[in-house]
Amino acid sequence: MTASDSQAVVVDAVRTPQVPKDGALAGTHPEDLVTTVLAALVDRTGVPAVEWDDFRLGCANQEEEQGRNLARQSILAGGFPETVPGATTTRLCGSSLTTLVDAARAIEAGDGAVYPVAGVEHMSTVPFSDWLHPAIEQRYDPDRLPMGQTAETIARTHDIGRTAQDEFALRSHERAVAAMEGGRFDAETVPVHTDETAVESDKTPRADTSVEQLSELPTVFRDDEAATVTPGNASPLTDGAAGMLVTSAAYAEQHDMDVLGRVKTRSVAGVDPLVMGRGPIPATRAALDDTGLTIDDIDLVELNEAFAAQSLHCKRELGIPTERLNVNGGAIALGHPLGCSGARITTTLLHEMRRRDATHGLATMCVGFGQGVAVVFERP
Repeated sequence: MTASDSQAVVVDAVRTPQVPKDGALAGTHPEDLVTTVLAALVDRTGVPAVEWDDFRLGCANQEEEQGRNLARQSILAGGFPETVPGATTTRLCGSSLTTLVDAARAIEAGDGAVYPVAGVEHMSTVPFSDWLHPAIEQRYDPDRLPMGQTAETIARTHDIGRTAQDEFALRSHERAVAAMEGGRFDAETVPVHTDETAVESDKTPRADTSVEQLSELPTVFRDDEAATVTPGNASPLTDGAAGMLVTSAAYAEQHDMDVLGRVKTRSVAGVDPLVMGRGPIPATRAALDDTGLTIDDIDLVELNEAFAAQSLHCKRELGIPTERLNVNGGAIALGHPLGCSGARITTTLLHEMRRRDATHGLATMCVGFGQGVAVVFERP
């Protein structure tokens, strides 16, 4: 086997609709969201689950209904073979992107050839935990550690005003609505069947918003005159899942499978948690340095829009052209179901790369408590 035979490739990627917290998916178990995407991967690729070497699931808040190794519970609840193991990973918002990285490493090391990876967050039922170790509270101002506070800090430090943030948010909605109306999400989205109905499309993008409407929304994280972060220029809380089938290049070739993209390189980075939103900057720079590419070589970028302020800061620092960034909208329009989001942005990226026959793509995101993850993909 050559080195290229053991390269990790993504042969398919799917996601559920992204639905607001306490919306149409509120009564659905997180396992059911996961098994929806896993079943779709089996149906679409023709690879039987019995051939899976391991299942890696990303989930940010592994508490209550999302606790006790949700990956393994999803395998069992979904009726998949008992021989398929499963492990649940958390890197908070970067959880599912981390599962992709872990699967790629395993394949490159020769530890198996077929890995389903996925991410999920059922924010309707699992609460945020705000617990901090006392040493962290001594090292950092705990009042400035919440995500919205870090976005305010970035906005003030880097002179990113309210209007710029609202305009960025509007563009996210406009692009997401255009993508939905143009059918550009059809290839990546699979319906979720509930007791009441089938949820078939995203429920958060708004065609009726405007900068004027966004400008009237109140700030929610700070109450002084300099505050700029609002519910309109931040990502909404949503329920959702997304998944990919990752194989070795040799396996894909032997089974005559189409390849969405090859995992060219990846990087993780740590930053000051008080400005956690800048995590994609060092992560992306390290990934590009590893490949010898520059941002000009990247045809499409999916940057998770936790907040408009941090997205604009990362865009500016990395030199990402507007026409290549989140071309089908981002998390401000589509939502941010934490553990799902890395797999979601990757799914959207890879399908858009195929649609455009693009060569290189980048998926990157910030992570709570100050981290960044970046993965560079290459089309064959």
